[in-house]
Amino acid sequence: MKYNLILFLFFTLGQFLYAEDSNSTTSAESQPESSAVLPSDFFAGALADAQNSEDELGTQRLVEVKSSKLTPSLSLSSSFKYVNNPEKNSVGTRKRDGTILDLSLMFMLGLGEYGIGDDIISTPSLMLMHMRSYNDPVKDFGYDMRLYDIDVQIAGLTIPFVLPHDYTFSIGNTYVRPLTFRDNDKQLSFSNTPSVSLSKIIPLENGDVISVATGVSYTISKGDTLEESLLSSGLPSSLISSIVTTSATSASPFDLQNGMSNTASISYIKTLTDKITLTPGFNYSKMYYDKGSNDGREDTTFIAGLTISYAVTDWFNLTGLANFTSKETNGELSPEFKDFTGGFTFGLNHSF
Repeated sequence: MKYNLILFLFFTLGQFLYAEDSNSTTSAESQPESSAVLPSDFFAGALADAQNSEDELGTQRLVEVKSSKLTPSLSLSSSFKYVNNPEKNSVGTRKRDGTILDLSLMFMLGLGEYGIGDDIISTPSLMLMHMRSYNDPVKDFGYDMRLYDIDVQIAGLTIPFVLPHDYTFSIGNTYVRPLTFRDNDKQLSFSNTPSVSLSKIIPLENGDVISVATGVSYTISKGDTLEESLLSSGLPSSLISSIVTTSATSASPFDLQNGMSNTASISYIKTLTDKITLTPGFNYSKMYYDKGSNDGREDTTFIAGLTISYAVTDWFNLTGLANFTSKETNGELSPEFKDFTGGFTFGLNHSF
């Protein structure tokens, strides 16, 4: 289950980064940090309205309630990626490279736009997503990589508050549930991650945009015990009983993913044409674990990425991506690793 959880986190991060990149083609006001949880195009229009609304004295003002209208949308996306280190092996012990095919369906629901006082607007949003990942779909290694095939179900609620001077403060919660679809949809674990973040848009004179963000979150997870994980791997019960101690057998559900995370990111949104957007970015995160044998463990992850997005139509877009990831840790349950990912994604979007 350890490797499945690592891969699940990698896949989820990759999908969210894609959601961020595709949304940047829609509006220059998109917030990369916010789109890590929910795409920000639901409140990008509200931000523009807030900046353009003026009262009798010429200062910016918001109406008490902008709109209570629900705004649903549906997105279907698929990505094919080359992965330099799919098993996330430690530095110097990489066994193979590989490919990954991701398929995802996402439903978004904007819950309205609400003014707070004269200078703040809030636009809460709900997101539901189901994603399936196939490792080595071209079967370079036969069926060896099927072990890592996984479904991920995600539900998220974000409440952003658009503040003066292009700041956005967001609070939210994300529920994540990974499943092994090749094993009768067995649930591996689940997690809830409440979070808060602050982001700022910096428009440049040439029309480009710099976006910076920082946030804090805490993950609460539950999953299989050690014995349940070994049983699901197909090991005989007689062997499991010889390697699992009494204390491990009666242990509480697997909660080694619990901990607090700090993140910071910066991206540069370069509009090449009215349809093509280039976005280099850098993300830093640090995770502090506080449960079981992971207590005291610290993971530091750096991600440098580049995407180029082409909006073919209002409802269809293509994205090329390249990401380099480096993880450092003082723990023993998960190795340090480096990985390069490159590929392309296409997305279909429809607003009702």
